Amino acid sequence: MSNISNIADYFTGKRLVIPILIGLATTAYFFLQDFDMQAYSSISWTVTTSFWIGVAVLSVFIRLMCYAYRLIVLSNYELSWLRAIQIIVLWEFSSAISPGIVGGTAAALLLLAREKNINSGKGTAMVLATSFLDVLFYVLAVPFIALWVNRADTIPANIGYLTEAIIWRYFIVIYFVFLSWAILLGFGLFFKPNSITRLALLFTRIPFLSRYTERVKNWSGNVLIAAEAFRKESFWHWTKAFGGTTLAWVSRFILVNCLILALGNGTATAEIFGKQLVMWAALMIPATPGAAGMAEWLFTGFMSEYFVNAQLTNTTAFLWRLMSYWPYLFAGFILFPVWYKTIQRTSNMQKEISKR
Repeated sequence: MSNISNIADYFTGKRLVIPILIGLATTAYFFLQDFDMQAYSSISWTVTTSFWIGVAVLSVFIRLMCYAYRLIVLSNYELSWLRAIQIIVLWEFSSAISPGIVGGTAAALLLLAREKNINSGKGTAMVLATSFLDVLFYVLAVPFIALWVNRADTIPANIGYLTEAIIWRYFIVIYFVFLSWAILLGFGLFFKPNSITRLALLFTRIPFLSRYTERVKNWSGNVLIAAEAFRKESFWHWTKAFGGTTLAWVSRFILVNCLILALGNGTATAEIFGKQLVMWAALMIPATPGAAGMAEWLFTGFMSEYFVNAQLTNTTAFLWRLMSYWPYLFAGFILFPVWYKTIQRTSNMQKEISKR
């Protein structure tokens, strides 16, 4: 778990200002790059265009609700819809201000720890479960989409200095990392938690990995706590949780399809999904908050074939980020003070009651 002792410390001014500035700078760069007003003359705004823009907006809402539903299920319905939505918004907000590979896990543990119905062990189990379900969806989605699309249709010949071969090798490595993680976490959480934790600690005896001993010990403890909680859950419980996960990810990906149908000329749904699976693997590495810059660059590289000119590609990339990244950044910025005051007030009331 994070060494941040107070959730308020996680959302300090520097953590908020830097991502916003980076996001604004990269958005402006890609939107204004080779700006050509006449490029928009190719857009024919019809009922169909409005329809797909509307579906794109709806997909953002469905994604939020599905993530909230998953959290409610994993909490065994201890969380209300309002509280679950608040936590998801702040969780996504944390991801938006953190590097891709870090994500919002640390903040999620702290957010759940502040819920009166969620103890630390249960909160840890919920976060590990979401991590497992997300990775499980990814490792299952890749071979499923591979049944429908070819490698040549999914990965561009080149993106800047990256060739198709480099992108493919990188993707394969990342996929097997995720597959290994899913197997390790799934086996540890549901079958042999003690064996997995002992194996993880065994790796820390390697000299260059010894500095991670404490982190691995903390992770091992969390796995044991989570495994104990998961033994009590039914198959139907996990079916509902994975169903929410699947719908959330499909909604995340369908957003791009809708924007392309509105402003571009792409109807190859499976192909566009496949491209996004490759993109998502790449977005785990960027050191910039919320993968700002890399996300827009990859979008133009992977999706340019569906647009008649570069300006429309950049504009759609802007709309994609406007709908998938910026709402959580600004909503979290507004919501966090309100949520924090509510939690503080509840905590103070509990302290007063305990004194009586």
